[in-house]
Amino acid sequence: MAYDQENRREQRIAMDLSVEITRYDLQGRMFTERTRIEDISKKGCRFKLRVELQPGDIVSIRPLVPGDPYLGQDEQLQLYEIRWAAQLGTRWNTGAFKLESEDLADVVFPPLNARNLPLK
Repeated sequence: MAYDQENRREQRIAMDLSVEITRYDLQGRMFTERTRIEDISKKGCRFKLRVELQPGDIVSIRPLVPGDPYLGQDEQLQLYEIRWAAQLGTRWNTGAFKLESEDLADVVFPPLNARNLPLK
């Protein structure tokens, strides 16, 4: 699926955060990959994976740095729904939407009329 960054509905902030992504398939097999979150919004995040996940897949995301405040309190796993995946070379650029009410990151987002920050 092609993804146009100009069509984003939310403001995003560039980030570099080590995480572990985990998903169980319908047969109960577990998939785990360590990667980095590249940007966040109030409701989601973007990262690259070696495998393609499908829209609707549910994954858990866990920060790999103990005590890291970015993905929630007390290093708890947070659940996300995969919204899109686009092949980028040998990896899959993937967007996920959080399913829990906790803020994704302890980040203060500027007002909507502020100039957007460049993304990497």
